Amino acid sequence: MDTAKAFPLSLDFEGRHYTGTITPSEELGENKMPVYFRVMLGDAFYAYLCCGDHGWKERDKEGHPPGLVQAIGDYIADYYE
Repeated sequence: MDTAKAFPLSLDFEGRHYTGTITPSEELGENKMPVYFRVMLGDAFYAYLCCGDHGWKERDKEGHPPGLVQAIGDYIADYYE
């Protein structure tokens, strides 16, 4: 992944503030959006996220809260609008 294309993450979810970094994959889908995104919360790896037919999901199904996964995914989508 090209870290030069990374962008900051800063969002509030269920009374907690999250910061980190999102790095897009170099592989692009049909819609010209990156296929998946590496999400770091603080300095720790959180998950690889991808957008499917039913919203955002973890690529590796690690069991993170679906609401937070969706909130981060929405943040990513807003970044690309």
